[in-house]
Amino acid sequence: MYLLLCLFIQFSSNILNSLNNHNLFLSHYFFVGQFVFLSLFFSSLDDFKKYKSVNIILTFIIAASFFIYLYRFPENLDRWSVLEIAITSIALLVYSFTFFLKKIENDKDRKYIYFNSGFFVYTLCSTLIFTLGNIGSKELKFYVWQFNSILYIVFQMMIFVEWYKNFRKPNRKEPTLDNFITK
Repeated sequence: MYLLLCLFIQFSSNILNSLNNHNLFLSHYFFVGQFVFLSLFFSSLDDFKKYKSVNIILTFIIAASFFIYLYRFPENLDRWSVLEIAITSIALLVYSFTFFLKKIENDKDRKYIYFNSGFFVYTLCSTLIFTLGNIGSKELKFYVWQFNSILYIVFQMMIFVEWYKNFRKPNRKEPTLDNFITK
């Protein structure tokens, strides 16, 4: 669901941008949606089962608070919300860091380690970029956004590596003459 959210936001943002329409409002859906989907993802992992109910309750309260706020003050849909970015991203970074600590304790299970590595680096850097988004010259902002795009590509590559190493179906070996001779 998280990857579908990213695809939808990226696709919608590009279409609106190509039509010279405002697309900043999509950031609110991205940050809250990312927070909800990844909070639920982390809470579904065995290492987080102990905190699952607390995590789900906090996720609902935080997401509902932002949606209520934006509903009551719709003029803020066209503004960066540093508070929204900080709260949702820092919570996810804490989950991600905790995930790393759990994986250090359990050296055998490497599932989701590549995804989490890419997510942690991208989210840590992009959180700093987004919270400082209104500071600096137009030229500096361009380079910062280019750097963010590169980090996003690295994150996507780590998702692919995760899939390739842990979730793809291995290729079946085709029977060869050598297989029959050795048997």
